[in-house]
Amino acid sequence: MPSIIIWTPESDHDSKAVLYLSEKIIQYYNSDIKVYESSKKAFNKAIKTDKNNGLLKAVNIYLKNHDLVIFLLDADGIQSQSQRRQQPNSLINRVESIVNQSDGKAILVLIEQELESWLLIDCLGICCYYTKNNGTRKKKKWIEFANNHQKGKTEDIIEAEAGGKGAKEELEKLSKVINRTINPKLKDKDLKRKKYTESESPDIMRYIEINKETIKRNDSLKEFATYFQ
Repeated sequence: MPSIIIWTPESDHDSKAVLYLSEKIIQYYNSDIKVYESSKKAFNKAIKTDKNNGLLKAVNIYLKNHDLVIFLLDADGIQSQSQRRQQPNSLINRVESIVNQSDGKAILVLIEQELESWLLIDCLGICCYYTKNNGTRKKKKWIEFANNHQKGKTEDIIEAEAGGKGAKEELEKLSKVINRTINPKLKDKDLKRKKYTESESPDIMRYIEINKETIKRNDSLKEFATYFQ
């Protein structure tokens, strides 16, 4: 059985979320592929062990037992990405160096623009998470809510400038609206306490539905999904 390592060096929360997402994609395509995660901690350990060659060695070890290593990094905005590429030891430059040496056995997929843009492909799934009920998918009230708030192409939720607002802030705002809809009596301080945080991304991903329509809502997700067909 082919196997793939998904390596998300920016966040361990992302690692779990993307693992769940990958499993959903495999199930959607009915593919015979096994997927494993690697983490920020593993990335930092590889760099610390050998600053110059540690990452390449780690990838080569993975490739002894697996067929492909997919690195995932947030694309962020154009300005942010440009700034990172000017830094010799930035994550994106380190990863691209390894990819260029891998003979196609390691690849980089840039998440347009950040993981939250992959969560936002399914507004109704996000509603299910906050209501803690998969049955929410069948309720007219929430179907209409999701239709009114669903973004078309989620990579278009981008920061206009470095440090600007993007998909993460969009999901924070959406979570407040959902929680206010669940309980109109919530005070502002309670809404703030309940709003989306990055640590919730793996649990939200469990509710996200992968199908033809949701995959089409983000071009980088569509690219990522091709490796599981």
